[in-house]
Amino acid sequence: MKRTGSIQRKTPLKNRSELKGRKPMNRSRKPRRQAANDSAWRSETYLAWVRRQSCVCCTGPGGDAHHVIGLHWGLSGMGTTAPDSYVMPVCRACHQRIHASPELQLSQPAWLRQTIGRATKEFDGEVLVELGRAWHFIADKEVA
Repeated sequence: MKRTGSIQRKTPLKNRSELKGRKPMNRSRKPRRQAANDSAWRSETYLAWVRRQSCVCCTGPGGDAHHVIGLHWGLSGMGTTAPDSYVMPVCRACHQRIHASPELQLSQPAWLRQTIGRATKEFDGEVLVELGRAWHFIADKEVA
């Protein structure tokens, strides 16, 4: 089918040159806040202690607080992070290896118990209560 005339725009195109002068967004690193729908336990004090511990995988200097992943325990998943009581110290290299290796992810329960065992000697109050809950949860999941 052949067109008889040219197609005309009903609304003219706008010049978008005013976008070029915008300032870049300020992407400063802010402390992590708990989301409104996130009921998981969070503790910056405990995470700071974990980061100072040696790596549970290679026993080198730690530095990262790794939250448990990949165990199908319902603790983490797409867009969610496990509570801070399910965290272990790892170095950056081991952190990347754990995320890439399902075999290393299977070692996480033992590493968590090791970390929680050391932490129970250092903390009391709310942190100790949450670590106790995590310890019992891990034990229940390993029996099942």
